Amino acid sequence: VARIKELAEEARVSIRNVRRDSNKHIDTAEKGKTISEDERDRLKEEVQNLTKTYEAKVNDLASTKEKEVMEE
Repeated sequence: VARIKELAEEARVSIRNVRRDSNKHIDTAEKGKTISEDERDRLKEEVQNLTKTYEAKVNDLASTKEKEVMEE
C-alpha cells in the first residue's frame, strides 16, 4: 500500500510539472503577441481543469488498488 501511495504521488507531481510547463508556454505565447490575454486565460483554465481531472483519476485508481491489495 505504501508503494501505491508513492507511485500515485509521483504521478500527481508529473501532472503538475506538465501544468507548469504548459503555463510557461502559454505565458511566452502571450508575451510574443501570438495569443490574446483572453485566450491566455482560457487556455490556463483549460490546463487547470485537465490537471484536476487527471489528478482525480490517479486518486481513484490508487484508492481502488489499495482496497484490492488490502483484501488479499
